[in-house]
Amino acid sequence: MLMMNSVLTVEERMLLQALGCKDKAQAIAVLDEIKMTVPVRSDMFICCISLAEKMKTDKVDYAYEMTTVELSNENGV
Repeated sequence: MLMMNSVLTVEERMLLQALGCKDKAQAIAVLDEIKMTVPVRSDMFICCISLAEKMKTDKVDYAYEMTTVELSNENGV
């Protein structure tokens, strides 16, 4: 079985799952909306910006990242 390494941190993957977006483009759009409403000095703002930039510039496999979150939740991680 081929094991891929995740490009995202656990926190970023959990945020993606919490957003409940159907695809990468929708997730980027939602993150861009969220960063406009949260305080600039908050951790959420930093997380939204870094995640949106990773998804725009890096080759993030959205489906893989979402299944990684689901698998880690089932294992109690």
